Amino acid sequence: MELDDLKRQLYKKGTEINNRPHPPEEFDLGRASLTSSRAEELKWQEESKKQIFLSVKQKRWAALGLVVLVLALGAALGGIYWWWAHSFDKTEVALDIFGTERVVSGEEVNYVVRIKNNTRVNLQNAKLEFLFPTNSVISDDRPVQKQGDLNLTVKNISGLAPGQESQETFKIRVLGDKDTQQKFLVKFSYRPANASMDFINEKDFSSTIISVPLVLGFVLPEKMVSGQTLNFSLKYVNTSDATFSASRLKIEYPDGFVFDGAVPSPSEGNNLWDLSEIGSGEEGKIILKGVINGNEGDSKVFKAQIGMAQNDEFVAFAQTLSSPQISISPLTVEQEITNVSDGQVNLGQLLSYKLKYKNTTDVTIGPVVVSLKIDSKAVDFGSVIVPKGFFNSLDNIITWNAASLSGLESLAAGNGGELVFSFKVKDKLAIGGLADKNFTINTLAQIDSPNTPLALTGTSLAGKNQLAAKVNSRLVLSMRGYYNDRLLPNSGPLPPRVGQETTYTIYWELLNISNDLTGITVEAYLPSYIHWKGNIYPKTEDIKYDESAGKLVWKISRLAAGTGILWPVRQVVFQVGFLPSLGQVGDTAVVVKEVQASGKDSFTEKNITVSAVEMKSDMPSDSSVGFEKGRVQN
Repeated sequence: MELDDLKRQLYKKGTEINNRPHPPEEFDLGRASLTSSRAEELKWQEESKKQIFLSVKQKRWAALGLVVLVLALGAALGGIYWWWAHSFDKTEVALDIFGTERVVSGEEVNYVVRIKNNTRVNLQNAKLEFLFPTNSVISDDRPVQKQGDLNLTVKNISGLAPGQESQETFKIRVLGDKDTQQKFLVKFSYRPANASMDFINEKDFSSTIISVPLVLGFVLPEKMVSGQTLNFSLKYVNTSDATFSASRLKIEYPDGFVFDGAVPSPSEGNNLWDLSEIGSGEEGKIILKGVINGNEGDSKVFKAQIGMAQNDEFVAFAQTLSSPQISISPLTVEQEITNVSDGQVNLGQLLSYKLKYKNTTDVTIGPVVVSLKIDSKAVDFGSVIVPKGFFNSLDNIITWNAASLSGLESLAAGNGGELVFSFKVKDKLAIGGLADKNFTINTLAQIDSPNTPLALTGTSLAGKNQLAAKVNSRLVLSMRGYYNDRLLPNSGPLPPRVGQETTYTIYWELLNISNDLTGITVEAYLPSYIHWKGNIYPKTEDIKYDESAGKLVWKISRLAAGTGILWPVRQVVFQVGFLPSLGQVGDTAVVVKEVQASGKDSFTEKNITVSAVEMKSDMPSDSSVGFEKGRVQN
């Protein structure tokens, strides 16, 4: 619109201008503020609608997430509650044992075991194990078994409910030496109802033995002489106020003691006495008699016990020991075989003995008599030679006295001498039965005097010495050869000819006299011109030929005593072939070289070796051969 036109419009009366231009809204303060606030409000409302009003898909995912969250929270809370309700703590199973801390040996004590289930679950498969020392005794009929160094008795308990309590009493006769601690152990094993494994609770208790009411004591000399007859006693006393019933007294004797009687007599064997009752303050005594043997310096331990029988075993309440020593006799004698070093002798061997005797005191003793008894079926008593002594063939005793040896009239303090004798071992033993084996030559030497010096009154003067020699078995080996033999028939020319083979049958035989032999091996070599044919009899015998070495070996694990006497001869038969050469013409040839047998004597433990001479082609055992038919021909 032109400016002039605009002016006419503005100043014209009653005229309105249409399409009047307006300034920008931002220059209109009131309107601008209102318009902006409204726009912001509309925008916020639009965004709020977008946030509040979700899509269907979004609502579904939101609902699912909420459900999962609730379930997880519930499971966690439930797990915590289940663990709290079902958790198990073994320390809440109370186990206690009560008893007496100071006891007297032999006293009966009640050991009380208490169990209480302080948990919230049932205890199933419950078992109570009570262990006590093996030298103590349970007083009722409960079954008892050994477990290591303790005795064990078991009590089965069906189960314990929450809060339930159980109690068991074990009556034990506590036994042991003074001041020793006796330990008692209790084990309670069970399985909680909500668990798949077993639990074990343990508790122990110790009682100390403050005294032993039953007192034992031997009355024995401090020193004894070998061969001395002992008269001694054993005393016992009950120092307590209690009575011991159904008791037994047991004595253990040392090696070398020979029991000869007792008052009162034993109830069983030679060392057990039944004592029906030992009252308070009661005393008793057993008087014993026997002979003691041993070497100088040996301690001989006598042991006595009072106790009771339990399950076929002796359980001791109290015990005592006494260890007197073997001292040197006033008169001593020793013997040795001068031509034997290992105590083993052979059949047919001459044995030379020497006796040494001596007065060991500081006073003169006399007259003195020395004797020696020979005891054996292996001795040739007709060969006994005794210089300055006398041999009585009726009792096989050699005696030396003052009549035969003047030096025995009076034996001064510290003086002694030597005596000799000899005899032969039989060359052949009489083997009549299974008992005739393991022969031993026993000689018992003794020295004594009928007069005891005043200074030695009450002391046994006698001295003894025993010597044993084992007789080795005799192994006999023989080798025989035949051309004419029915067992393994032979072939080839006789006499043997160059280039032609002649066969022979060879017999190896073994005899064993008096002791079992083990690990027997028989060996021989075959010359290079002799061939192993492989024919043997019996086929069960273990005989083998090593062709590369030319060695023939026969093995036997055991050869019984009496083989060849009580039992058949042990033999093996085999066949060999002889192929002569020109260099052998006119001579006999060795068919089997020297054969050797060895084995171990199971009685004397000596290795025994024997041999047999070589076998030649003249076959000495075969009368149809001989020297002429044994020589090689061309």
